[in-house]
Amino acid sequence: MRPRPWFKKGRLLAATGLVIVCAFPAFSGQPCAGCHPKEVQGFLATPMAHSMGPPGRGPSGTFYHSVSGTRFTIRSSTDHMTQRMERDGLASQYPIAYSVGSGAHAVAYLIQVGNHLFESPLSYYAAFGWGMSPGYENLKAPDFYRAVRPQCLFCHVGEALPIAGTLNAYRNPPFAAEAITCERCHGPATAHLRNPVPGSIINPAKLPSRARDSVCEQCHLSGEVGIPNPGKQITDFHAGENLEDVYTVYVYESSRGAAHPNALTIISQSQQLALSECARKSGDKLWCGTCHDPHALPKDPVAYFRARCLQCHGAALLASHPKPNQNCFGCHMPRLPAGRGGHTIFTDHRIAIYTARELAELRAASLLNGSAPATNDDELVPWHNPPSQFAERNLGLAYARVGGQLESFPFVRRGYQLLLSASNDFPNDPVLLRAMGKIISGTKAEADAEALFDKALAVEPNSALVYDDMAFAAENAGDNESAIKYLEKTLQLDALLVAPYEHLARLYAANHQLALAHQTYVRFLKAFPGNIEAKRDVLRSSDDFHTDNAKPDAPPSRP
Repeated sequence: MRPRPWFKKGRLLAATGLVIVCAFPAFSGQPCAGCHPKEVQGFLATPMAHSMGPPGRGPSGTFYHSVSGTRFTIRSSTDHMTQRMERDGLASQYPIAYSVGSGAHAVAYLIQVGNHLFESPLSYYAAFGWGMSPGYENLKAPDFYRAVRPQCLFCHVGEALPIAGTLNAYRNPPFAAEAITCERCHGPATAHLRNPVPGSIINPAKLPSRARDSVCEQCHLSGEVGIPNPGKQITDFHAGENLEDVYTVYVYESSRGAAHPNALTIISQSQQLALSECARKSGDKLWCGTCHDPHALPKDPVAYFRARCLQCHGAALLASHPKPNQNCFGCHMPRLPAGRGGHTIFTDHRIAIYTARELAELRAASLLNGSAPATNDDELVPWHNPPSQFAERNLGLAYARVGGQLESFPFVRRGYQLLLSASNDFPNDPVLLRAMGKIISGTKAEADAEALFDKALAVEPNSALVYDDMAFAAENAGDNESAIKYLEKTLQLDALLVAPYEHLARLYAANHQLALAHQTYVRFLKAFPGNIEAKRDVLRSSDDFHTDNAKPDAPPSRP
């Protein structure tokens, strides 16, 4: 029997009050609500207003992950949740710090270790209850070690406060605003509060079409990868700008063909809408706000969206339209499984006429994930062109990152060629330098890789991530001593990075320095006292160390 969704009638209302208090403490009678009470109250009923909230949004329960043999036990109350893991006789328990997601499709969970945020391997899904978070499904040893980067939070948080130069470290508290606020679509409100007249704050509907669409695309267009311009982060985008003023979204060229659309993916509504005949014939007039009111949820969605369709198509359409003709989106915007969406169902925004066979093919393609190129000769293209001076650099980074994810040598090679060509114009760009260094690590150009990382360090001298890259490059060159030195520096700069501990311990063990390998695992467990693999590593390395020292001819261990 399916579990009853906890966020349906009644229980959503109970949770809603908590989220409003948490996400909008200033909205109890001031700034926006003072002059715009209807819009604020309407917005607070939408999923955007519940994009992040307190930890207890999800029921108590259990879940067994057969791939890893891990049993999860969830204990949840109104404002508290713990998730316990048990595997191979070892156990750990984590208090959840934040829930992420409105619950309309799913809720993910974050823990906080020191000032670092990590994602739980367990999520709650509207369709079927507890399950593994996307990307964790096939792991043999899932744990709370996935770093939550600022760009991962951008679409779910009003304003995160990351510490520059780190992977997943944040200020205390980590958020200036938790759930999405009015400023996400209307821009900074400071000038408007000083002079509250029309024109002193952004109205997306009155922006030029490219900037208008960018307001929605910041959270409803993921493409294959987003590449920030030099010196920028994705989180720097603000309403009123064109998206590519800050970063470029790259998609597969095949996905731009309306005749043979790619599989539905979780954050591609803007991409889908652009393929629709409605959008293509509107001359940039049709946009998300044509049909969606961000300040209200329709009481009767079928009637509401039917009226929106008839605004353009006219009532005369009904006379010639096959019956039934009451539910427009039920036929022309079917709900389909979303690739990369953790078993979720999303509305297809391509507004098309589908045969039963086409729908079946789309469902099958989506279930296969839809993350690879449609053909072997597919290419990455910008959703909209970046400033010309960044075009080659950004495209090179896109090919390098997507190629790395897909383990596609042709993509990685093309990325390197583009970056090499662009490097003369960006000689001190740490992002470009690191990308090139990582690509040529493990080749005969190790000296060149080291020089690239040294240049990146000159720009970012306290970057733990650059030292981590250098460690892999040194190991690939057969220089374990340098790799150890770089990893020690990595952990000196950021002791709450997970992977460097295991990498460092492995190198110490390979160098027959078993005492130092064991000490590294002890440090790992001290940093992450709940990590099951850290506990296992400490036990195993202790046995290895004592067994090795018990041998009559064992060489003396390094103190």
